[in-house]
Amino acid sequence: MVAFNSIPGNILVPFWYAEINSGGTPYQGQSRYLLLGQKLAAGTAMAGVPVGPIQSAKEAAALFGAGSMVAQMYAIARKNAPFQPIWVLPLADPAGSKASGTITITSAPAATGVGVLHVLGRRLTVQILSTDTVTDVAEVIATAINAAGLPVTAAYVLGVVTITARHNGLLGNGLDLWIANDEPNLLTAANTAVVAMAGGTGTPDLAAPLANLGDDEFDWIAGPYADTVSLNAIRDFLSDTVGRWSPTQMLYGHYITTYFGTLGAAVTLGDGRNDQHVTIMASQVSPTPQWEWAAAQGAVCAAHLTDAPELSRPLQTLLISGVLPPRDRSLWWDIPDRQALYADGMSGYKVTVDGQVALDRVRTTYQVTSAGVADGTFGDIETMAQAMFMVRYFRTEVSNRHSRQALADDNPYNVSEITTPRDIRNTLIHAYQELTELGVAEKEDLFAQYVSVERDPNDANRVNAYLPVDVVNQLRVFAANVTINLQYDE
Repeated sequence: MVAFNSIPGNILVPFWYAEINSGGTPYQGQSRYLLLGQKLAAGTAMAGVPVGPIQSAKEAAALFGAGSMVAQMYAIARKNAPFQPIWVLPLADPAGSKASGTITITSAPAATGVGVLHVLGRRLTVQILSTDTVTDVAEVIATAINAAGLPVTAAYVLGVVTITARHNGLLGNGLDLWIANDEPNLLTAANTAVVAMAGGTGTPDLAAPLANLGDDEFDWIAGPYADTVSLNAIRDFLSDTVGRWSPTQMLYGHYITTYFGTLGAAVTLGDGRNDQHVTIMASQVSPTPQWEWAAAQGAVCAAHLTDAPELSRPLQTLLISGVLPPRDRSLWWDIPDRQALYADGMSGYKVTVDGQVALDRVRTTYQVTSAGVADGTFGDIETMAQAMFMVRYFRTEVSNRHSRQALADDNPYNVSEITTPRDIRNTLIHAYQELTELGVAEKEDLFAQYVSVERDPNDANRVNAYLPVDVVNQLRVFAANVTINLQYDE
């Protein structure tokens, strides 16, 4: 029997009638990437309201303010994910104060040449003349900093340059100010003194802005906020029971952030969290600000964890463009450091021979079940990407075939408007076979054996299904026993 959506069955006027319907297409990953960061008052975007997709750095500067935190986040995210749809949830500055630091020219270099300094990981050069006074040198340094479009501003009085964060907040503390000593430089420790950025206070409240996302899907969310209050707001927002991962919302999403601190502090942070929807990348310190770290690593994750089969591959060895490791090599994570991080739900990186930062293992903070039993199921971010993809794939296949069908135990006359639990089960088995072909799932024979679809005993209009999926894993460790023999015996 042929079913129609629009053509009625009582037409008397001849002859030809045709309705056009969609047969449905398989699910294809098209995730959106969201940046959380502070804007400047000069930006035209409204704080707390999502904006996107953003198409260019010029647009980001106009919307969020040139030199703002979130404009810088967009620029580095776009570098790491050229084709990813990027949205922004701009935040107003919190109540608090701006961090500041100083560069003091204690004596004029008395030579003509180039001065080199690094501010927030950017290499800046200034021309110095042998006739320059300390005030002249301070002026050219302040001018260079202000021209760089960074989230800091500079002002000088006599030979003292004061660098002030554009934003209120704790994240301004410790921002990189460095007089280069790895190349010829007229600015040296003998004539220049640096006081680190400090005095910043305040952290934005994330709960209200996150609520403004409504029902829009954002699979990957990156922000620099790794404090307890912010992580708790994210936890509640993405919760399995009342948040975006709950059965009533099914919007999903994953938060990616960065933490700067010692190994002990990082391990303590990870050990105190237990959330499969949060990833925290740890670094002892970095010339690159935390917000750029978060935006860059989140962009790499979004670009590689959106569609199959790429989302099943481990992220290890992927470069994070534009992010700098600690200048002190002793602060790079070694193997025991990374083992400690991964055991406690933190993520880590490696540094290549040419000084680039590469992802090593991207973990979630999930470690135990609600009963406190150790559980590694959701320990890696790739599993969360696979979960989002598989649920949406099943939903698409079931919706395409059964969304407007009647329900019966049996359908002996194959009425197309009627479906049965057996029909839905066959759809699920077929979908799982396709997921296996896409490299997301495995063991399709066992799935077909154990999948269960039945009508609810209390609601005749409801079908309940048990889907025992087995996700493809990632090759993490290769262990070889290499036994040396001086000579084999035949």
